[in-house]
Amino acid sequence: VPTMALRAALVAILPALAAAEKYAVIAAGSAGFMNYRHQADACHAYQLMLKSGVPADNIILMMQDDVAKSSENPFPGQLFNKPGNDSPDVYKGCKIDYSGDIVTGKLFMDVLTGNSHSAKGKVLKSGPSDTVFVNFVDHGGPGIIAFPNGPVLTVKELTKTLKTMQSKNMFKQMVFYMEACESGSMFPKLKKDSKILAVTASNGKESSWGTYCGDAAVVKGKNVGSCLGDLFSVNWMEDDDLGKFSSETFSTQIAKVKKLTNKSHVCSFGDKSFVDEKIGDVELSGALSASQSDSAQGAVDARDVYVTQAMWAWQNAPDAESKEKAWKRLVGVVADREADEELFVGLAAAACSDVNPGNMIECQQKFLNDRTEIEDMDCHHELAHAVHEHCPASNFHHAAGGWNGFNMKFAQVLLNMCEGKEVLGKSTEQLVDLVHEHCVKASRSRAETQIVV
Repeated sequence: VPTMALRAALVAILPALAAAEKYAVIAAGSAGFMNYRHQADACHAYQLMLKSGVPADNIILMMQDDVAKSSENPFPGQLFNKPGNDSPDVYKGCKIDYSGDIVTGKLFMDVLTGNSHSAKGKVLKSGPSDTVFVNFVDHGGPGIIAFPNGPVLTVKELTKTLKTMQSKNMFKQMVFYMEACESGSMFPKLKKDSKILAVTASNGKESSWGTYCGDAAVVKGKNVGSCLGDLFSVNWMEDDDLGKFSSETFSTQIAKVKKLTNKSHVCSFGDKSFVDEKIGDVELSGALSASQSDSAQGAVDARDVYVTQAMWAWQNAPDAESKEKAWKRLVGVVADREADEELFVGLAAAACSDVNPGNMIECQQKFLNDRTEIEDMDCHHELAHAVHEHCPASNFHHAAGGWNGFNMKFAQVLLNMCEGKEVLGKSTEQLVDLVHEHCVKASRSRAETQIVV
């Protein structure tokens, strides 16, 4: 017979055990019909969480929500994450908590850290007994990921956010799946005992890939006109669609997704002590009716999705008016890419100009091409924000500021400059001034040659 003290202890423990719950935070960080795939990925992830048993109240989804209702969408009010006649509409029942111009990197951080005062809406309310799944899909670059509004989210800010969650005991374990170019650069400080497992679509030095693009983007006999998914995201979600929640472990899924995602190197970081636990322990169990498709059909380097889709639209335009409009978009995308290349090449040259005139070309090539690992997060953060605030925004890439889906790869140049401050003989403040100067100059030049569609 239990003693009074033991009975009291059991009464105290049982509510805590019963309170262990599952939570999910899903974010798509882009806007515009050419980024269709990100919002389709996000709604597919929402459906997976919901249908596998995570309570709707415990799922938080943020995205611009401008694609399903876009005039370019041949299926108004619907989104599809894979081709085929039986492809499910992932937008149906996709409950979006934050949409439009409030979707920012700051909102993402506030939601994750439970800051309801700042977020002014639904935030993560998990505790020390709970498991949390986070899924981010969008464009990225070395040490940065994009949002449809406001500045990029830097590795400094994400690192601080994860540390805040840890200090507030917001999870027993957390799994973070990130779909973005150079996403492997976003978790450099994640420790092996952090209780956080991060899985990224690519390492820190390469692009991730869009998929079901071009001629492969056919749903129910119609071509959607934009990539339907991202290769890494499609691979892990189509695997889970097959009902592998209750039987498959994270290590098994990661190995499988690494093999299927053959255009980039899927990486994992942080605490791998629970990789042999069943995925159902985080995402709960439940089988969805689905069949795996060839996820790599129509795969395109994410950096080139805009230009390849613009080319496809021009080649497949149904009439002269559409063809002319598509041509203007294609010319505009190419012009903005060339201008971005020129800007960052010029920035590297300017940084090297007073170092050693005799080694000017060698210095410039070093800062353009080196793949330095990030250490000085403060400097990188400042330069990344300077680009957002002062560099020209590309309308053809639906950019919220100076960064866009193509030029985010040049964040590596900023990273190299920060790690090479001693060689350059420049402080962070001087580098910020240099970025500011070149961005303002580029903005004036871009305004003079702007193409109107």
